[in-house]
Amino acid sequence: MIDTGDRQVVILDLGEGRFRPEPVTVGRRGGGMIEIVTGVAAGDRVVSAATFLIDAESNLNAALAALAAPEADQ
Repeated sequence: MIDTGDRQVVILDLGEGRFRPEPVTVGRRGGGMIEIVTGVAAGDRVVSAATFLIDAESNLNAALAALAAPEADQ
């Protein structure tokens, strides 16, 4: 889960190298785990391990916007 301070998102793996940020509602936290109350469904593939180098929130917002850009073939 990525917490920007303004919102929380997870990155969904759509397959074939495609990803989408998905806003979530966070519940309880503890023991290194975070409860996701809304925003994902059974069967969704959530990215749980990756290396993100983020210098500032503006870089994060730009990256999320790029991942969410509509595709030409849809």
